[in-house]
Amino acid sequence: MALDAISTPTLVDRLPLDAVFKTVNSNEADASTAIEFIAAPGTGKAIYFLEVLITCDDDDADPVIQDEDDNLLFGPFYAKAAGPIVVHKEWKEPRILKVVTNKAVELKAAAAGDISLYLEYATGTAL
Repeated sequence: MALDAISTPTLVDRLPLDAVFKTVNSNEADASTAIEFIAAPGTGKAIYFLEVLITCDDDDADPVIQDEDDNLLFGPFYAKAAGPIVVHKEWKEPRILKVVTNKAVELKAAAAGDISLYLEYATGTAL
């Protein structure tokens, strides 16, 4: 059996010198319609993920983080109602996840369900 490639995130080896560090801490009961939680940073700028924590206790929500063009960045993650998923990932130099230049970031789920999200990220010049 082979794994199917569902996304090819861009990894960069460092943060830009003008990086500004930020966090998102949120909970959502229905992300079946994509919810933008980080706006596009501006022309020539990009978002860099540093750490993400996702929890979900719904067996059909399957949360993902995507850009505004619905390109998958992180996920999907599958849960069981009897036991929630907890996904934690850190990106450190020399491998930092970069969102496409000047794109917003969204939380999306296949169905309604309680999803919590904690994300540490930076914005700065696109490398």
